[in-house]
Amino acid sequence: MANQARRRHQRAAPHQAGSDSNGKSNTKSGAWFLMLFALPFAAVGIGMLLLGVLPTLYDWARMQSWQAVPARVVSAQLNTHRGSKSGSTHSVSAHYRYEVGGVAYDGHRPAINTSADNIGSFHSDLAARLQSAQRSGTPVTVWVNPAHPQESVADRSLRAGMLAFRMIFVVLFGGVGMGLMAWGWHMRRAPAEKAVRLQAVGADVPWMANKAWADNRIRSGKRWEVWFAWGFAVVWGCIAYPAALSALPRAWRNENYLVVGVLCLLVAVGAGLLVWAVRATLDARRHGDVRLVMDPFPGSIGGHVGATVDLPSVPYHPGLQFAVTLRCAYHYPTRSAGSSTSNDTHSREHVVWQAEGAAQVQPQGQGSRISFRLNVPAGLPQSEDPAGDSEHRWTVLLDSTDPALKLSRQFEVPVYATRAESTKLTQDAASHPQVQARQDADLDAVSDIEVVPGGVRLYQPYGRMWRQNTLWLVMGGGFFGTGMAAGAMGAPVLFPVAFGGVGGAMLLWGVFALCNSLRVQLDRQGLHAERRLLGLMLTWQRVPAADIARLSIKESYSTQSGSQHTTFYRLQVNLRNGSRMTIADSLRGRPVAEQMLARVVKATGYPR
Repeated sequence: MANQARRRHQRAAPHQAGSDSNGKSNTKSGAWFLMLFALPFAAVGIGMLLLGVLPTLYDWARMQSWQAVPARVVSAQLNTHRGSKSGSTHSVSAHYRYEVGGVAYDGHRPAINTSADNIGSFHSDLAARLQSAQRSGTPVTVWVNPAHPQESVADRSLRAGMLAFRMIFVVLFGGVGMGLMAWGWHMRRAPAEKAVRLQAVGADVPWMANKAWADNRIRSGKRWEVWFAWGFAVVWGCIAYPAALSALPRAWRNENYLVVGVLCLLVAVGAGLLVWAVRATLDARRHGDVRLVMDPFPGSIGGHVGATVDLPSVPYHPGLQFAVTLRCAYHYPTRSAGSSTSNDTHSREHVVWQAEGAAQVQPQGQGSRISFRLNVPAGLPQSEDPAGDSEHRWTVLLDSTDPALKLSRQFEVPVYATRAESTKLTQDAASHPQVQARQDADLDAVSDIEVVPGGVRLYQPYGRMWRQNTLWLVMGGGFFGTGMAAGAMGAPVLFPVAFGGVGGAMLLWGVFALCNSLRVQLDRQGLHAERRLLGLMLTWQRVPAADIARLSIKESYSTQSGSQHTTFYRLQVNLRNGSRMTIADSLRGRPVAEQMLARVVKATGYPR
């Protein structure tokens, strides 16, 4: 079998070499484009750091040793600079006189930062204080450099709001720019490094060229989730919190409650992201570096994909259950609509094949050992199978079904056409009794099926899948509110139209998904279907049995929550005139849809 696998790889080598050559060229050009794209972002962040943040901190630090000297205010003025729709900015002009060692000096620096801005009320407060001292003749304290008495400042305080505002550009633009440049450099070097490793290990074992797979102790992607969560939380916080601190008091004073609500929503989202980052970090520290060991290694197309995972942090008990999902996903670039350049592309994912099962759980020392084995049909693509710029990836998702444990880990695994079978793992995870129980529960959650003489009666109630559908209402409300707030603040009409339109559509879909019901009777007389919205008749259909050709399953849509990719299906009646009628929707996963189709076919006698 090993010799056969070796010969297959050798026969495929010329084709893969050509594809790899194209892939390397495209990867290098994409890497250079990514670095050039990131350069302006990095320049803005670094420029703000070098020209704005560091000089401010340097001046503030050295002014802490300056001497306090009384001064007489000669003049003070609050300058208002009229802007466009972004509002007005303010600065302070000041002239004061002071004496050091019997020598009189004139000072004109009101604060550390002398540029105009509209961050908070610092300028207006400083101008009011200096003007009051000028009118009353009261001396004010200024700070003088003892080494150079001609250098002074009226207010040496560090403006936290201004510093935070500038740090937004440093962290957001600089962080994103430098991160993209680093990733582009990695992309540029990755093909050459992989080719060297592949040459060292041999073309017949390409999985050994991947350092993450070579020792058959594969790490989960949890560490990347932690980094992403913290990065997202920090970037969002750098935008949301300073914006709220700056604009919220003014919006409250002006009774602009729509803006207040949007700002509070931004802060709430930031708090939620912070909670996510903290929870991900605690979860990673609690369970440690979880590793997956494959049997066979690598996983086999036309054979088995099996593995064991040790969890020392999870004490064993008989009720411990883990769901396992094996997925082959095809990553491919798509060009943006109306684009004529090859660089204006986005990466998308299409699930080529997916299998679900339940893992075996056994005690292992102080903890637990999880093992599974799934059968993989022949003809599927291999890991990292080249096809132009695209690639295939095989992933394993282990997910605890115990709400109290909340343990989920995803692994990218090597799967190749070796037709090898597991030597130790004998039980098929897809045939586990827990799998059938979960499918029955998923089906019962969205539909009531009643067998009647000659057919079935189906009812899908209001509020099915309410958790997922409520998300549409929340997201739609957020987009709609953002669009309306942008319009109220004078933003270009594109913003309220785009955000408000998208949000309104999401709200309408959320209301429909939550508030519709479907009642169907399918028997030897034909089909009778009623869909209602909030109890009101929305559609009413009746089809005689002679017009029904067959029953079928149709993919509706896919969702992704973290590492969990779920596809939903609907059950359809195909009519002889070519049209289709939906008799059940919201079916989670292909196995659930197949189970419902089998039950309906058995009860009604219509073909599939």
